[in-house]
Amino acid sequence: MKELLIIRSVSFQQLDKNLAAIAKAYPDHRISILTHEHGVMLAQKYRQVNDIYVYPYKEGFKLKNKVPVLKDKTFDVVIVPVTNITGAGFFNVLLFSLGLKASKRVLCNVRSEFKEVRRFSVLCLGLKNLAISVLSSVSTAVLAVFVIPFLPFKLRNLEKKGEL
Repeated sequence: MKELLIIRSVSFQQLDKNLAAIAKAYPDHRISILTHEHGVMLAQKYRQVNDIYVYPYKEGFKLKNKVPVLKDKTFDVVIVPVTNITGAGFFNVLLFSLGLKASKRVLCNVRSEFKEVRRFSVLCLGLKNLAISVLSSVSTAVLAVFVIPFLPFKLRNLEKKGEL
């Protein structure tokens, strides 16, 4: 039997909807869930789920945080449910999934649509995020050079007009 792991990165209300679609799309797979400790009891309600693994950290999913019990496990599919259409905002979970042994990774969006995500795509998304962060930091620094020297003058003018 094939192995499928769901990295629970969404609410259980959304997972209720997604799980039916996942079980239908992957009928010949044994389904497991990786969740934080506080989600174990809620995950136990799913009849379709065979194994529940605990993410042993209090923080969000990070590539550097390894799950010892999954060290020697290989999955045919790792599914990352997301709370929007595109998966934006779930880069940390996608990056974490790269640390797991898996044949393929799939996003399952809020509409329960599936999109395979390649390792290269995740890395490119990381580079894009880094580029945007650098660009916004540089833009802020450049604007600060021009705005900060004139700010005291503008504040004095507002004070004189009684607007402050």
